[in-house]
Amino acid sequence: MDKIAWITDSMAFFPPGEAEKLGVHVVPTVIIINGESYREYTDLSIEQLNQKMRESSSVIPTTSQPSFGELVELYERLQAEGYDYAYAVHITSGLSGTYASSVAAADAVGFKLYAIDSYTGAANQQNMLRLSIEMAQAGNHPEEVMQVLEQFKHHSHFYLIIGNMETMRRSGRVSSSQFLLANMLNIKPIVKFDEVGKLVPFKKVRSIKKAFQEMSSEIASKIEQFGLYNQTLYIGHTLARSSAEQLRDLLQTKLPQISIEITQFGPSILTHAGSETVGVYWFDDLTVNR
Repeated sequence: MDKIAWITDSMAFFPPGEAEKLGVHVVPTVIIINGESYREYTDLSIEQLNQKMRESSSVIPTTSQPSFGELVELYERLQAEGYDYAYAVHITSGLSGTYASSVAAADAVGFKLYAIDSYTGAANQQNMLRLSIEMAQAGNHPEEVMQVLEQFKHHSHFYLIIGNMETMRRSGRVSSSQFLLANMLNIKPIVKFDEVGKLVPFKKVRSIKKAFQEMSSEIASKIEQFGLYNQTLYIGHTLARSSAEQLRDLLQTKLPQISIEITQFGPSILTHAGSETVGVYWFDDLTVNR
C-alpha cells in the first residue's frame, strides 16, 4: 500500500490541532512586521497580531508566501521518510504564489506530488484536502482524486465583507481620500473570488446590515440554483464572532434546511482586510463517487 502525505498551507485556517489529527503538513504563510518575519499561527496568532496593530499605527503588516527553503525541506523529509507521493491543496494563486512554489520545490527534490491550485481558501481549501484523504483511503487512484478536486475547484464560492478600511489605508491599498469617503458614507465593500480564484469587487453598500442582506440574498439565490455540497455553508471571521452569528441567523432564516458552521480566519486575512471581516464560502452540490 502506498505511503501518502497530505500538504496544505496555513491559509486553510485549520482549527488548532485539527491538521495534526488528520496527519496534514501545513506550511505557514509569513507575516512581516517592520522587517521582522513571523510564521502564521506558529509564531503569531490572530489575537497577537491584532494587539500589535491596536498598540501602534506604525505597525503595517504584510504577508509573504511560505519560504521556498521550508517547502524544499518538507519534501526532502517526506522523501527520506519513505513517502511514495503526496497530495497538496493550496490557497488560490489569485492571492499567493504558494502553489507554484510548492510544485517547484517538489520538482527540485524529485518528490512525486499531486498538487492543485484550489481557486479558493479557508474551509473550502480544507474540505478539498479532506476529500483527497477520504478518496485515497478508499483506494482511489491519484488520477481519480485529482479529477474530482478539479471539479470542486470550479464549483466553489467565496464572498467577503471587508471589515476595516483603516487597515487598508495603512497598507496603501486605499487612498486617504477613499478611506475618508468610505467612513463618511459607512461603505462596506463586498468582494468575491471569480472563476479563476481572483478577488474581484461584488458590491459596495452602506452599512453592515445592508451588506449582510445583499450577501445573504446572493448566497440563497446561488444555492437555490446550484444546490449545496453536504448541505453545509461556512462563515469565517476576523475577531468578529458576533457579526458572524448575525449573518448566520439571517442566512438560516432564508435557508432553514442547511447547516452553517462558523470558523475564524487567521492572521493573514487580518493583515489585508482588518478586524470585523466576515466571509461566506461553500461548494455547489456535486455528486462524488467515493
